[in-house]
Amino acid sequence: MLTHKAAREAAENYYQMLIKGDYRGFASGYAHMENMPADYLDQLEDATAQFMSEEPMRDLIAVSVLSDSLGEDSTAFVMLQLQFSDSIFEEIQVPLILGEDGWMMMTP
Repeated sequence: MLTHKAAREAAENYYQMLIKGDYRGFASGYAHMENMPADYLDQLEDATAQFMSEEPMRDLIAVSVLSDSLGEDSTAFVMLQLQFSDSIFEEIQVPLILGEDGWMMMTP
């Protein structure tokens, strides 16, 4: 569904997975993962877990959507604000592409 709301919710949900420790769910949120070998998803999950164990990511406690822009080519860019336990905020941009199953993150 090519809507602002759907793109915003997808990006926020992927980063909520990180906060909850659902690294498999986050890694599965990349576009075209269904075409990748199973061990690639395992490696991406492990890399995500390692990344989240490092500072400052291990202190990530909340995420909220700041803005978004939809492209004419089924792409979106969602600006998220990450909040860390030490009251630091960081803004990141999440590129998404609309697939059969909804909004997916563009592959790293």
